[in-house]
Order: sequence, then C-alpha cells, then structure tokens
Amino acid sequence: MKKMIALMLSILLLFTLSACAGDSGQESGNAAENTPAETVIPSLEAQGSAAAEPEASVGGKALVLYFSCTGNTEAVAKEIAAQTGAEAMELLPEEPYTEDDLNYQDDNCRANQEMNDENARPAISGRIENLSDYDTLYIGFPIWWGTMPRIMNTFFDEYDLSGKTVMPFCTSGGSGIDQAVSAIREAEPDAEVREGLRVGSGSAENCTEAVAAWLEGNE
Repeated sequence: MKKMIALMLSILLLFTLSACAGDSGQESGNAAENTPAETVIPSLEAQGSAAAEPEASVGGKALVLYFSCTGNTEAVAKEIAAQTGAEAMELLPEEPYTEDDLNYQDDNCRANQEMNDENARPAISGRIENLSDYDTLYIGFPIWWGTMPRIMNTFFDEYDLSGKTVMPFCTSGGSGIDQAVSAIREAEPDAEVREGLRVGSGSAENCTEAVAAWLEGNE
C-alpha cells in the first residue's frame, strides 16, 4: 500500500513540474516579444552641421557679394545663394545712389560722371574683415556703359583675391559681361576668374534655370 501511494505521489510531482516548466517558457517568450526595439536617434549635432554648411558648387566656403541699385542684381544674387548654400553680402556705397544719380539721360548725373572718369573710385561703406575665409566668391553687379560700375574697381583695388575662385555675374539691359570679366582678370591676375553669367534685367526675378545651368557648367 505504501509503495502504491509513493508511486502516485511521484507521478503527481512529475506532472506538476512539467506544467510549471511550460508556463515559465511561455512567459519568457511573451516578454521577449513585447520588449520594444531600441530606437536610434540621429545625432542632432550632425544634423545641424549638415544643414548649416551646404557645399557650394565650385568648392570650399563661398560668398555671394553683390552691388545692386535697382534690385535686379540682388534678385540674381539671392538665387545663387539659394542654389549654392553660400552666404550673401551686399556691397554698399558710402554715399547711396539716388534716382537722379542713375538718370543716364543726364550727362551730368553721378553715374555718368563716374563712368567717364577711369580713375573714379566711389567709397565703399564698411570693410569685409573675413574675406580671407572664403575660397569662392560670386561677385555680381549691374552693367554700366558696357562694363562694371566704378565702385567695383574700388573693391578690386582694396582686396587681394589671389588664390580664390571668382565667379562674376551681372544684370543688364543688353550689354554683355565679357568686358567686365576682362577687367576683373586684369585687376586680380592671381585669382581664377571663371566665365561670367549675364541675366537680362527683365529676367532677374525668373533666373532659376539660367543660374542652375551656369553653376553646373562651373562644377
């Protein structure tokens, strides 16, 4: 009788242990399934630096520097800055040009007097202290009398662009940019002066394709 009871207790014990083992395995499986996967968050520092310093098409740190009286050249400058990620800076005259100063029908207007004098050098307001930081300069201006305004001669006289890449661009009612490019190459013989971009004054607000083609041709 005792043997029979012992045998029954042994069978009951084995059944109980087997059931516990099954429950334990199921619990472990459920825990693993419900544990959320690790979330990888991109580095905020890397995202910030990538957005703040987009690469310019020519290479290195770039600056769009422009002189604009009527807003046409400024519009092209902003388009270049948008497509390249370059900084933009306006070149301001110490004495701003008025509407009368730009009345080309008047032989005595300021613009005509300056263009008639090869030695005229209108003063620039302020000074660019960190120009040496830039490798590529997109330099823009309107065309006056077939070439760049005398204030641009002031700029090239005051700043040495040796070793830099210069990308000239202009707006004009009809004249080309070739004469201005030649003048820049003469003023900055140790800079790499690329072929320029001319945008018609009436197309300045819609120059996206022209700018893109010019930049692509200078990659």
